[in-house]
Amino acid sequence: MRKIKLLLIAVISFFILINAEAQITSLSDPIPPDPVIKIGKLDNGLTYYIKKNSKPEQRIELRLVVNAGSICETDGQQGLAHFMEHMCFNGTRNFPSNKIIQMLEEMGVRFGSELNAYTGFDETVYMMKIPSDKEEWIDRGFQVLEDWAHQVSLDEKEIDKERGVIIEEWRMGLGADDRMQSKYIPVLFKGSRYAERLPIGKIDVIKSFPYDTLRAFYETWYRPDLMAVVVVGDIDTEAAENKVKQYFGRITKSKAPRPREEYPVPGNEEPLVSVVTDREAPGNTIQVMFKHPAAGSVTYSDYRNSLFRMIFTSILNKRLMEITRKPEAPFLMSGAEYGSFIGRSIDVYGLFAAAKENKIEESLEVMMTENERVRRFGFTEAELEREKKDIYTIYENGAMEADKTE
Repeated sequence: MRKIKLLLIAVISFFILINAEAQITSLSDPIPPDPVIKIGKLDNGLTYYIKKNSKPEQRIELRLVVNAGSICETDGQQGLAHFMEHMCFNGTRNFPSNKIIQMLEEMGVRFGSELNAYTGFDETVYMMKIPSDKEEWIDRGFQVLEDWAHQVSLDEKEIDKERGVIIEEWRMGLGADDRMQSKYIPVLFKGSRYAERLPIGKIDVIKSFPYDTLRAFYETWYRPDLMAVVVVGDIDTEAAENKVKQYFGRITKSKAPRPREEYPVPGNEEPLVSVVTDREAPGNTIQVMFKHPAAGSVTYSDYRNSLFRMIFTSILNKRLMEITRKPEAPFLMSGAEYGSFIGRSIDVYGLFAAAKENKIEESLEVMMTENERVRRFGFTEAELEREKKDIYTIYENGAMEADKTE
């Protein structure tokens, strides 16, 4: 067995092989953006990203990304970022009531799979896939995005109607995952604003917030300097850029924008432990998370480090999979991953296992023992060579399929 240092040295060699410019480029230099992607910014501060992709034919995907989520709510607005997302489908200046859904369905767009949105802690994202074979349909798609950006009606009758819908969802009961998350997130992020700003919000706020409180959230955070428009698909890049300028260039720049604060997640001296049960939970899951400062994704060095993490977790996952295949394995599955979690200040290295019945403690022990084995002794040279070959194959296949990517 070799120390993990061997893995890192070998991967550096691998990185040099797959990046011909690495030998003449400083690792501290920024990775240049993909020249195929058109990136621009309007005078009002809105950023746009456009990429022509001919597969599938005559289809484009549009996204409006708002750099504001539940973390931006005041105490009296808890749940309104998510509520605002709902209201975008309940009437805008050009599409009253539920006309957005009706109009897009007439174009063949399916609500749910091709028209949707989500609200996170830090962002709210609206997505639609539309046909691009008719100019009129492209214009409709851009008009919907523009309306979401600054022309949502927020009619009081529609607000009360949606208030009732969300309250009824609460009464019917959230799913087991939602209920358990509402209990363990405050523990995992103790001492941070994230512990107090779950996107689902608070039912008391939903029941009684004044109409102007929702309008204030919309006016404060839905502004062009906090927005990005993404256009990908079978459309000419210049034509798409002109559409962005036509529809979004007329949005007024905010005169006194409120700063978009970033909220760090603090470290902890002692382990934070949360044991959560729910009678509707489909099984027993164990998670162990190690918080780290958020990894960069700007320089060649950042990319090299991401390769280290990818190879590390991939080999460890193969070991855990081998254990899973054994009849005496205490878990149904187990794995490791590294990536962002909640908040922008930390990443998480995490281990998880789906324990068999009455095997929770044993699952934890076996999983952590394998993790400790890697920490002490590293991986074998054979494991590393197999992983390098697998990654080469992935890159080669990706290059060959580049023109077919949808």
